[in-house]
Amino acid sequence: MKFGLAYSFQNPKGSGKTHAELYKEGLRQAELADKLGFDYIVLVEHHFLDDGMNPSLLATAAAVAARTEHLRIATCCYLLSLHHPIETAENAAVVDNISNGRLTLGVAAAYRDEEFRGFGYERKDRGARTDEYLTIVNEAWTKDTFTFKGRFYSCENLAVTPKPIQKPIPMWFGASGKAGLERAASRGIPLVGSNRHHIDDLERQYADYRAFLSKYGKQVKEVPLLRNVYVAESDDKAAEESSESMMGIYGLYGKWSEWRKMTDDKGRSPQDPQFNEFKSHMEKAVLGAPKTATDQIEMYQKRLGVNHLLCWIALPGMPSDKVENSIRLLARDVIPTFK
Repeated sequence: MKFGLAYSFQNPKGSGKTHAELYKEGLRQAELADKLGFDYIVLVEHHFLDDGMNPSLLATAAAVAARTEHLRIATCCYLLSLHHPIETAENAAVVDNISNGRLTLGVAAAYRDEEFRGFGYERKDRGARTDEYLTIVNEAWTKDTFTFKGRFYSCENLAVTPKPIQKPIPMWFGASGKAGLERAASRGIPLVGSNRHHIDDLERQYADYRAFLSKYGKQVKEVPLLRNVYVAESDDKAAEESSESMMGIYGLYGKWSEWRKMTDDKGRSPQDPQFNEFKSHMEKAVLGAPKTATDQIEMYQKRLGVNHLLCWIALPGMPSDKVENSIRLLARDVIPTFK
């Protein structure tokens, strides 16, 4: 089992911090994670939000790469359809060189109307753009020159340099709908399970994805899962210290449920008042004392086959001292069980 730490660099109103301070804390924690033996730093992307959720994953990835030596840097997920494919290929290749081959480019198709309007694209084209851009970035990374004629982009005898160290850069794919699951499986790209879904939903999604893998004759070894995580000295302390920050994420996904379905642990929609209570989402999180967290991770191993757990501890508004305490407890008292 490999373990990563996820960062969105959200700065909610009233935090008392600047974004500059928040990025400084995150980079310091990346150095800590590198020393403690974590396997990944994982970066989350969205755009045009009041809390400034990180809109620039590859710039941040380059900063993490320059400050660390061992851990991999993954995007989870880079919203591929919103970015020019050649710029994506170039920027990812540069990060791969800065990191000496430590980049994993996790991508997704994007889904929020505000993001497509902000970038001047039609949301209805998200799937077609994603398909086209997946092909383009791989051509750019693996061929000295390439020619492509597509619906959204065309080029002739184009040489994209520098080439990445990894040939090609490994990818993950974030999806939950049937079209996205099939898109990932048809290309043999590992599926990243979302932190907004209950394990029952994830079981159905992974079953569909694995059926598509079989259909296309593909196999994957990596089974990554993004989860809100908080480890403290006791179960009660973990819930008390993390509840507000965790609801900063679950509540946000609830607001976006018109584009991506979101329910609580009992299947209730965001229109139900109980949806807005933290106790209604606790089964989605890895939460508690080290023994409790260990048992929960083992459940994901057994039911989903998870072998990469991406831990979102630095949740919106979470004080840095609590984030670092949870990171240390996870490294000392949980991770060794799985190594």
